[in-house]
Amino acid sequence: MNAMRNLALTLAAAVLFAAAPAPAHAQGDELAMMQRFVDLMQGYFGIIEATHDVSSEPEKAAILKMQKIKELLEERGQKANAADVFRDVLEQSRNPTIRSAAYVLLAETLKETGRSEEATRVLLEGLKESVAAAQP
Repeated sequence: MNAMRNLALTLAAAVLFAAAPAPAHAQGDELAMMQRFVDLMQGYFGIIEATHDVSSEPEKAAILKMQKIKELLEERGQKANAADVFRDVLEQSRNPTIRSAAYVLLAETLKETGRSEEATRVLLEGLKESVAAAQP
């Protein structure tokens, strides 16, 4: 991934550098423009690499998806529906990392929808499960 990024940055810089020569007073502007472009490309490839890293690990990908579902439902005014999604995840998954995130997101959603007592019970249940899983 880094080799591709470096190649793309080098090619982009070469294309910009090969552009028609400018008068001496404009060269500083061109260099600044090239630097901004290179910085932008590095940021872009950083985002791609981070997305790839998250997507390549099922636990991280599942957690990201749960967060995005919550965000989307919240934007649509349906935040409470996210609780059902997180409960489904808790029913389906045996993965402790995914379950832990689902407990936290469920409790957060319950608290934000005025159900703080239920949120507390959910967190206590998740804590009990995490402590049991951590026992040797």
